[in-house]
Amino acid sequence: MSKSAASFKRFLALGLGLCGTFVLPAIAQSAAPNFAPDAGIGWYAFNRQFIAPASGPGPVLQDPKHPYVSNDEFRVTGRQPTDQMGDINSPILQPWARDVIRKRNELVLAGKAANPPHASCWPVGVPGFILRPMTEPMYFIQTPKEVVMILSSKQEIRHIYMTDKHSANVKPSWYGESIGHYEGDTLVVDTVGIDERTWLDGFGTPHSKQLHVVERYRLTDNGNLLEANLRVEDPGAFTMPWTAVQRYRIDHRPSEVPLHEMVCAENNEDHFNQGLAPIPQAKTPDF
Repeated sequence: MSKSAASFKRFLALGLGLCGTFVLPAIAQSAAPNFAPDAGIGWYAFNRQFIAPASGPGPVLQDPKHPYVSNDEFRVTGRQPTDQMGDINSPILQPWARDVIRKRNELVLAGKAANPPHASCWPVGVPGFILRPMTEPMYFIQTPKEVVMILSSKQEIRHIYMTDKHSANVKPSWYGESIGHYEGDTLVVDTVGIDERTWLDGFGTPHSKQLHVVERYRLTDNGNLLEANLRVEDPGAFTMPWTAVQRYRIDHRPSEVPLHEMVCAENNEDHFNQGLAPIPQAKTPDF
C-alpha cells in the first residue's frame, strides 16, 4: 500500500469513528441531526437528476422529447439506457447557458461523445456533488468544527467549516468554500467560489464565478431518509434564483468495511475512443 493510501485510510478510520461519538454543545444537542450514528451508515440518492420544487423556479429538467433511462433503471427494468439531455426551454437559463446545453444535446443526438467531466476524473463541484451517490453511497463525518462529505466513488471529499462567515478573499476551487451551521434539525451549508469548469448537473448546465449555493440537509422518516433542499443564485448564468430537491435512502454497511479506496486516475485512459477529456494534472506536488 502506498504512503498516501495508508494516510487516507487512517484519516477515514479516525473520522468515521468520530461519527458515532460526535457530541454537540448542550444548547443544540437535542435538535441537531446526526447523519452518521455509526461508521457503517452511508446514503444513496434516489435519482441522478434534481427534483423540481413544489412551486417556483426550479432546475433544468430532462428534455420531455427525449425521456431519460438511467443505467440504474436499466438494471431493474431492462429498458435501453439513454443519455441525459437538458430542456433548453427552461426559463432560468440565460442565452449563453442555453447554448451550452443545446450544443451538448446536439452531440448526444448525433451519437458523439458528450461525457461529463467526472468521466475523466474531474471533480464534480457543487451542487453536482449531491447527485453522484447512486451506485456508491455518500458518507458524513461530523465534528464541532467541520462536517466532511465523502463520495465513495473516487473518494471525492467536501469540507464544510462550521463558522458564520466566508473568508475575505475566496479563491475559486473545485468545491468552493463551504461554511455551515445548524438550525434546529437542519444542517445549512453556504458555498461560494466554485470553479467555473464544473457542471451543475448531468445536462452540462454551466455557471459563472458568481455562483452561490445554499443547501439544507435534514433527516425524515425516523432517520431513514435524508432530504437536501438547495437554492442556487448566479446572475451570470441564470435569469433568476431557483430551488431544487434531492433525496437519499439510508445504507447500512458492515462497520468493519465502511469504505473502500478507489483511485479514478490510475486506470482511466480513453481505451474505447469515447472522446474523454484528459485526466487533470497537478502543476505542483501536494506533499
